[in-house]
Amino acid sequence: MNNIDLIDKYFANSLTPKEQNSFNDLLQNNEEFKKEFQFHKDLKKVIDINRSEELKQDLQQFEKEYQEKSTTKFLFNKWLIAASITLLIGFGLWFVKDTYFPSNEQLYTRNFEPYRNIVQPVVRGESPKTIEYSAFVAYENKDYHKAINLFNSVPNPNKPHIQFYKAMCLLSLDNTDDAIQSLLPVAVNENTDSSSKNFTEMANWYLALAYLKSGNTEKALSQFSIVANHPTYTFKKEEAKKIIELIK
Repeated sequence: MNNIDLIDKYFANSLTPKEQNSFNDLLQNNEEFKKEFQFHKDLKKVIDINRSEELKQDLQQFEKEYQEKSTTKFLFNKWLIAASITLLIGFGLWFVKDTYFPSNEQLYTRNFEPYRNIVQPVVRGESPKTIEYSAFVAYENKDYHKAINLFNSVPNPNKPHIQFYKAMCLLSLDNTDDAIQSLLPVAVNENTDSSSKNFTEMANWYLALAYLKSGNTEKALSQFSIVANHPTYTFKKEEAKKIIELIK
């Protein structure tokens, strides 16, 4: 199945479990697919707006035509049309609210995706006998419960990258509180090692999302401000600025 078919089936809510896994994998790891999906997503929004406007114009035209008919029939249908327009406006307001005043949960859903494995390249057919390698195999297979157990079993489970990917598993399982506890020490880590700095930068973004999902808007805003205003951070800086404008 090509990418367009996958995207079409996604919007039609008709993906099979296997297709959903393929869709999630492409969205996470294929930049071209991600751009194509975002294009179709934006296009759908524009089409929905245009359709709403067309429906409103059709209803207004119906009212004009009914004015040429008998008074009794016109009065009945005028109420019908008025009710229809009211419903249409209601749907329009819902669309505007959903698009321009999204809830914390909607913002989280739009922006969260587990970060790809950049620590242990998993080569199919190879099985190095280390717990950490096995943990990342489980992570890439989206077997998050197993990955968490393995991350907890590595020789040094408090290393920044272990805590970071453990938090990715917890967020994927909607265990937000534990994810926050895993991300906090990584987000404030002052280790000068370059790889640790990268995880610190990313942890701040995901910590902000976790606060957002938990409903703690004040802490989320503070955390997004760190991402947006830190002089050396680049990861998700522009996205953080946009979210700040929506929740402040």
